[in-house]
Amino acid sequence: MEKSRDDLSFEGAWAKQLKEEKEEQVTETQTEVKTHDAPAFRGQRDIVEKRTEIKVTTKKHPAPEKKQVEIVAEPSSKEGDDFDVGW
Repeated sequence: MEKSRDDLSFEGAWAKQLKEEKEEQVTETQTEVKTHDAPAFRGQRDIVEKRTEIKVTTKKHPAPEKKQVEIVAEPSSKEGDDFDVGW
């Protein structure tokens, strides 16, 4: 005895799909192929450099600020002095 194939089982759905594909005539659509022309060669150019010098601009960097540093002969505080640190 052969099992009845209904559309809800895997075998039934598989058989239905195969049947529909056989009935369907697959026609391939022709796509239009574009042809491109080759670029036209303009020929060789013999160009002679006529300038006598090349000008290059440079970036201008600002001059660093110079700090005034005062040099003293001995330190302003002695060992053992109390001083306030403001952190």
